[in-house]
Amino acid sequence: MDTKKKNMKIIIFGASGAIGSYLAKKYLSDKHEILLFVKNSKSKKKLIKLLKLRKIDNVIIDNISVEKKNSIIKKINKHSFFFQESNLIINAIGDLGEIKDIVNLDLKKFEKTLKINFISNLILLQKILKLKKNNKRLSIFLFSGGGVTSTRKNFGSYSISKIALVKLVEILSNEINKKFIQINAISPGIIKSKMIDITLKNKELVTKEELKKIKRQSSSSDKTLIKLYDVINFLISKKGKMISGKLISSKWDNIENWDKKKIEKLSTSELFSMRRVQ
Repeated sequence: MDTKKKNMKIIIFGASGAIGSYLAKKYLSDKHEILLFVKNSKSKKKLIKLLKLRKIDNVIIDNISVEKKNSIIKKINKHSFFFQESNLIINAIGDLGEIKDIVNLDLKKFEKTLKINFISNLILLQKILKLKKNNKRLSIFLFSGGGVTSTRKNFGSYSISKIALVKLVEILSNEINKKFIQINAISPGIIKSKMIDITLKNKELVTKEELKKIKRQSSSSDKTLIKLYDVINFLISKKGKMISGKLISSKWDNIENWDKKKIEKLSTSELFSMRRVQ
């Protein structure tokens, strides 16, 4: 889909991170109205410099603390009109959590990871969907991560919180009106980011196989980000808009190249959802 053909109101949470900043830059170049959320003033300054923002650019940047419910609600209320009129919401905020075996996890740190990766998304979705009273179509994309469909030793905090998030997407999709709201979880693949840096600093707790995978795939981060952008644009297009409640790998599924018959099968089946393998 060529997003330049349609002016959209786009909201991106975690806009100063690797994924958020890339998508913000792409949609800014496509001339859309954009609302960006970052962690703090330092992140805001960094993002303004990265995006090379000008006064004429149609961009709003605000701080948010997703660990605090009041902060989330306050910011949504502040920008309520933008949320009500938005076409696309992307939440790229995530926390890797403590890298440690489950038996020895610090429960306070685990609770923090759950708050950031799961609870904050639940609060956001509840508030956003209650605000939406018009029939303007809205697409929402959240991010899954490594460990949802595989077992990552010592990454229990991250994996468990992301599994909960994927299941939330699946259940919510069945409860809302799919004619007007689309929601999916996307697994973007390995991208050079703060999470990768933290993982490599704790390489003694990471399996040799995973380290090899990180080193091999992180070298193609630019291609992975381009693929992610293309997949999001496909999903919000006329051809992909029927797909909702799914866990999609933007790197490996090649869903943007599927034909109509295959897409219809996906949208009406349990494919790309969390089920037992029989």
